[in-house]
Amino acid sequence: MKFLNQSMLVISVCSVIYNSPVIAQESALNGMTNSIDNNRIDDNQEIKGKKVLQQSGGADDSDDNNINNDEPRLIIVGNAIGELGLKDPSSTASRLGLSAMETPATIEMIDKAVMRARGYEKLSDAVESLPGVVTGEHPTAPSTFSMRGFSRGQITVLRDGLWIGPSTMVMRPQNIFNLERIEILRGPSSVINGVGAVAGTVNAITKTASAYQQENIDLMASYGRYNSYHVGVGIQQDLGENAWFNINISDYGSDGYVERTDQTSTNLTASALWKVSDDFSVKFSADYLEDDVGGYFGTPLVPTNLAREPLNHVVSTQQNETIDKAMRFKNYNVLDGVAESDQNFWRLDLQWHLNNDVTINNHLYQFNADRYWKNAEGYVYCTEVVGVCTDVGKIQRYYGYFLLDHEQDLLGNRTTLNWNQQFNQIENRLVAGIEVIDLSFDRLRGYRRQVPVVGSDSVDPYNPQPGLYGPEEVRGNSPTEIEMQAFFIEDVVKFNEQFSLVMAARYDEMDLDRKNYNAQGELENNGFTRQYTWESWRLGMVYQMNDELSFYGQYSDAKDPINSNIFLVNANQNFDLTKARQWEVGVKSIWFDGKAETTLAYYDIERDDIFERFSLDSVTNIGGRTSNGFELSLTMHANERWRLGANAAYTQAEFKASSNFVELAGNTPPNVAEWTANTWLSFHNIGDLPIEIGTSLHYVGDRYGDNPNTVKLKSYWLADLFAAWQFDKYRVSARIDNLLDEEFIQWSDVFYLHQTDPGFIYANQLMLGAPRTYRLMFEVSI
Repeated sequence: MKFLNQSMLVISVCSVIYNSPVIAQESALNGMTNSIDNNRIDDNQEIKGKKVLQQSGGADDSDDNNINNDEPRLIIVGNAIGELGLKDPSSTASRLGLSAMETPATIEMIDKAVMRARGYEKLSDAVESLPGVVTGEHPTAPSTFSMRGFSRGQITVLRDGLWIGPSTMVMRPQNIFNLERIEILRGPSSVINGVGAVAGTVNAITKTASAYQQENIDLMASYGRYNSYHVGVGIQQDLGENAWFNINISDYGSDGYVERTDQTSTNLTASALWKVSDDFSVKFSADYLEDDVGGYFGTPLVPTNLAREPLNHVVSTQQNETIDKAMRFKNYNVLDGVAESDQNFWRLDLQWHLNNDVTINNHLYQFNADRYWKNAEGYVYCTEVVGVCTDVGKIQRYYGYFLLDHEQDLLGNRTTLNWNQQFNQIENRLVAGIEVIDLSFDRLRGYRRQVPVVGSDSVDPYNPQPGLYGPEEVRGNSPTEIEMQAFFIEDVVKFNEQFSLVMAARYDEMDLDRKNYNAQGELENNGFTRQYTWESWRLGMVYQMNDELSFYGQYSDAKDPINSNIFLVNANQNFDLTKARQWEVGVKSIWFDGKAETTLAYYDIERDDIFERFSLDSVTNIGGRTSNGFELSLTMHANERWRLGANAAYTQAEFKASSNFVELAGNTPPNVAEWTANTWLSFHNIGDLPIEIGTSLHYVGDRYGDNPNTVKLKSYWLADLFAAWQFDKYRVSARIDNLLDEEFIQWSDVFYLHQTDPGFIYANQLMLGAPRTYRLMFEVSI
């Protein structure tokens, strides 16, 4: 790999290091039902003689799990309804240590205590609780998101603040137990987080070693319906006066709510911190994940007049199709279907304080992954004898046999310099950095073309005999090499206590080489080599009327290549840079004597050159996309026992025409709901006992399941119920999800809908969401 000479010339004035009030609590579990606001403290306040550090975590330059923590740290906990964290810094939104209140953007944070108190098991469980977010769990792209009118590869997913590849390629169902928190930054953010961040960034921040951490052992075990289980062990200890370690291992498994869809996930995260001196620290981290996401690829659509129990309240189509309830829990995949992954993420972090105002950070990291799919993925209900449909009333799978093998290796390095200074009443903070990435990606795929059609390729809709995958017909292999270099700079000028200007700019270079080999290993002529250069920037203003009320405005510009679909395009297709711009205004406030927090934002985004997959091995430029809407979030401690949380979002999105593609113009993009909402209500200390009970509601409005807008996914409400009992270091909780056993479709993959052309009868199916589930959880902190 070629590395740039990492040298930086920085000419600026900067500000003093910023410290934010925090949320803290002495015990890892005690007081999970207490008001977090009551535990907010001033920067210099001490608890039992130990100064409390900022609440933040993870792996970037500005968070409190960073390796410069040289003071005692208290464990942060909360109950099922968390704060909005307006006084907390976010490394996902800025590397300047700005709090959410000081940042001209919408930022959301969910910490580990809230996630565990709500009973979340996967990252997607937590993210879908946020305003305007729709999530999907399709096996070909686990933990996929729709946000602000965009979806899939247009939302960047980071691991501890670092980009490890296109989100649709690298995202897996992350175990919550290993996470410190999740941060979400809305809107185009490639200026901060690199390629693909058009609609936003989701940053999964793992637990990590920190200086002077409390020695602690956490144990967790849960069991629920469908033989689902989740166990975890976490240990944080010191290794002497100047070294500490943190290790967490979790294991998840379930039989699945559809037959033969066993799911497993094992995640090990470990880190060791060595404080070499007062000014220099070293941290080494390892992250291993092995999983199998199960083999449920959807339930076929059938003609409404032929369905035994039509679920017309779930879906409607212009072709008069529906989902048959009698097929709801049937699996049409083969018996030996596989959708598994094995990945490792290593990193070495160095931090050097040159003086009180200048800090250098360096992050060297490597990510490698092997992913493998081999399934009968596509199913079509045959309504006539045509093509490979030889039996009316059967489910045909012939073209649905598909295998895919990913081999990914990534090596990267990021170096940043933070420089803070103050001139009279003006504070200025600046960070500048260089990032280099070398990505190697092999994509081998295969599907039916030459293997003869046999009787077992079609199955009975109500009694499918799965059979085996059979002959593996390989189409070819497409190795892709990407070398990326970026220089970025971010600066905030605080003119006075009220007004500040926040600016950022980034310059990127990418060298891309794509080759295509056929099944015989011969080089085809549709590969390509491209070089890209682009700039992105952001300009924002913040006006703080006081410590509890902030107004902001922002304009951001973003350009990047077409992201994950770069592995599907060929030389004869237009795959130049895409462009996006957004403006956003909003208000953030803390009120009701600090017992309530509110955020309100309005945004407008426009992007050109959107690519969609229209066949197994190619994509098409379908024009641009526009989106606007508002998002509202609220948390409140009504009194000492009652707590309330709520959010809502309105999104209006549509395709716009390109010069060579107009047929989708004016349509609503799939998986974009006009309205979404969430509410939580909890009551604790019932009868002066350490018991908390609560409920939550999750609403997703009507969406379209395809680009032509011929398939409508109907709106749904999900109600959940939870209760917890806590005594000393122990916590026992119970949870019922989808209490009313609502039938619903959570997500649609457009390539698996209406692919029924007689020459390619591939797929016409949708995935139904989980029915009522329940589980019991036990936790202890030693």
